[in-house]
Amino acid sequence: MTAVPYRRRRRTPIVAVVAVLAVIAAVTWTVVLVGASGPSGPQSCPTPAAGTAPGATLESGALDAVVPAPPAAIPVRVFNAGGQRGQANLVAAQLDDLGFGSAGPPDNDPFFPDGDMECVGQVRFGPAGESAASTLSLVLPCAELVRDERADDTVDVAVGTGFGDVNPPRPVRDVLETLGAPSPADDGEAGAPAAVDPAALTEARDTTPC
Repeated sequence: MTAVPYRRRRRTPIVAVVAVLAVIAAVTWTVVLVGASGPSGPQSCPTPAAGTAPGATLESGALDAVVPAPPAAIPVRVFNAGGQRGQANLVAAQLDDLGFGSAGPPDNDPFFPDGDMECVGQVRFGPAGESAASTLSLVLPCAELVRDERADDTVDVAVGTGFGDVNPPRPVRDVLETLGAPSPADDGEAGAPAAVDPAALTEARDTTPC
């Protein structure tokens, strides 16, 4: 006669433990999902020790509406601001493989000569280089955009301590290939750079969120 009440008494704490574990699991997954869907963007880079910033930092999507330039028409310089030996040379070679032009050999970053820029990196450009920087923002979506007062259209890529690899996904490569294929002119000669489908640009940017 006492067996049934005994089993009921044992079942009560077991049910309570299961309920507590379920609540903990629900809270944990809520935190994970909120974190995954929360605001994202390039990691902010520090101010140089000398106190002179490279330029004005822009929002991550500031160049999304700017028509990107063909990679071959973009003179890029790569600076090592992260201190890893040979990384600027590697990044310059990877950009060259993607069809980008060169504005000079890789070098140490003049703003972070000690290699202590603790972020992914920066894309630095002037008013004449907005289209070029727009293209590079497709390839390096996690790099901070920095506008300075240079008069030419060169773009500097400063590689920080958190820089990974230059390996854009297929949608971005498709856009680069389209930009690099000039549309034929009426006389059969090569014409202006081909226009990129806005939907393809949107897909390229959405495929590589930071």
